[in-house]
Amino acid sequence: LAGVDSIEHGSFLDEEAVELFRETGAYLVPTLLAGATVVEMAEDPDYFPPAVRAKARMVGPVMIGALGMAYRAGVKIAFGTDSGVSRHGENWREFPLMVRAGVPPMDCLVAATIHAAELCGLGEELGTLQPGRRADVIALRRNPLEDMARMAEVVFVMRDGEVRVTR
Repeated sequence: LAGVDSIEHGSFLDEEAVELFRETGAYLVPTLLAGATVVEMAEDPDYFPPAVRAKARMVGPVMIGALGMAYRAGVKIAFGTDSGVSRHGENWREFPLMVRAGVPPMDCLVAATIHAAELCGLGEELGTLQPGRRADVIALRRNPLEDMARMAEVVFVMRDGEVRVTR
């Protein structure tokens, strides 16, 4: 209602919220990895107090359900994680979680490229491979559309047309 461009997490969104997303064109950045990480933390009996542990165990599956509902309703999804909670370097884990929520692999890639660039106001220079745009590219050994966990297998990174990493 306040006119935001995006909501991060959207953990407990409902049908009314989904309708507002659709009406306003706001993006949902589900950050499912944050929920999954909190669920993992809850397995350590010394990490959270008992009342918090119960809520932590519940939030991951709820977030997956919320993304599924939003996706099926046509809400624009942009990829993002919450690395303040999850370990750095494991952002790829968001992809299989999105698939578990019902987002097809190709739409996961669109969320991470086109939609993420649009949400950040960079849609004219990032998000697609076109002449005149920044050449930000990764390469994988195997097709991620067959298994999104393959997004962990980056063997080549090009940023602004310059090769940064090869493995």
